[in-house]
Amino acid sequence: MSRYWKTEEVFFDGDEYFDRLMKDIDQAQHYITMEMYIFNDDMLGKKIVAHLINAHQRGVKVQIIVDGVGSYLFFDKLHGIFQKKGILVKMYNPLPFYHPYYGKLNFIRKLQIMSVRLVRLNKRNHRKIVTIDNTIMYTGSFNVTAEHTKYHTDKPWKDMGMRVTGDNVRFAVLNFKKNWKLRDYFRYKKQLKRTLNINWRQSPLRLNHTLFMKRYFYKNFLQKIHKSQNRIWLMTPYFIPKRRLIRALGKAARRGVDVRILISSRTDVEFFRWLQYFYYAYLINKGVKVYQYTDSVLHAKNYIIDDWMTIGSTNLNHRSFIHDLEVDLVVQDPENKKLVEEHFLSSLVDQKDITLEGLKQRPLWDRALSRLFFLFKYWF
Repeated sequence: MSRYWKTEEVFFDGDEYFDRLMKDIDQAQHYITMEMYIFNDDMLGKKIVAHLINAHQRGVKVQIIVDGVGSYLFFDKLHGIFQKKGILVKMYNPLPFYHPYYGKLNFIRKLQIMSVRLVRLNKRNHRKIVTIDNTIMYTGSFNVTAEHTKYHTDKPWKDMGMRVTGDNVRFAVLNFKKNWKLRDYFRYKKQLKRTLNINWRQSPLRLNHTLFMKRYFYKNFLQKIHKSQNRIWLMTPYFIPKRRLIRALGKAARRGVDVRILISSRTDVEFFRWLQYFYYAYLINKGVKVYQYTDSVLHAKNYIIDDWMTIGSTNLNHRSFIHDLEVDLVVQDPENKKLVEEHFLSSLVDQKDITLEGLKQRPLWDRALSRLFFLFKYWF
């Protein structure tokens, strides 16, 4: 096992992931943090709420951050439930017109709040992280929504997650506090000064908190593609990266690297159906193999470049590399790497491969929509 984590597990099934998470919540003794893009008021959301409230009533400190866009409906009902039980919840970058005391504010104050929030509107917290007692961490592409589980009426979405344990989970807690309250962040950082010495550039836990870090991780990803020798296997629901990354993939395929991209045929963001077609012809011409996953909605974000592989929340689009807070874990355990590799290959079986002939047969209006949506790629 790696030296970085005490234990490391990979999950390919939403029910197993959340069952294990709820068991750990039930055994928590001190502190739970949750940073979640979407926290829905559905069957799964209600179960998670019940387990968190039980933990809180046992004396466990619970702190939750949800995103102002992803979890907008959270504040209609779930927030009130947590509030009554004394559990603190914060909203990351709320929408301009949202404020709990909006009606009591004067016009100038409303204008000030709206102006600041409009500037921040495009910056979202897309992370899905839960830490328990500073020693257990869950992350991946699983939001708290029933779509990932048996509670979904259709086939559950295809996602991936990881559970790691060890003292280095405190690095995730430290970053949580940066979003929770800066005073708590500096206090905790001072506490960890002599016991936690982590270089974020080398850590398998990749958290892009600043613009500098976002640029670093993007360039690091590009470098790995440029240096790849055997394979680049990418699994993502949203594929509209920068041209530089597209060119790097094309060059890798040209020099004989096995480049495969698995994207979702079905999507929760409808215009992506047209948007991500834009680069396919270029990539296929260069030798890249592009597949569409058709069994359900593919929502996993899994990137394999030679022996390096990640599972997390980062999509291959402008949002993830420029605007949003993301989290990715580099898989460390050799046995888990084998599982992830086998999972990628099995995910390709019986899926639809995209061909140049198929692209040429697309109706004119379909191709026109691709070009139209491409103009707005910076926001997606």
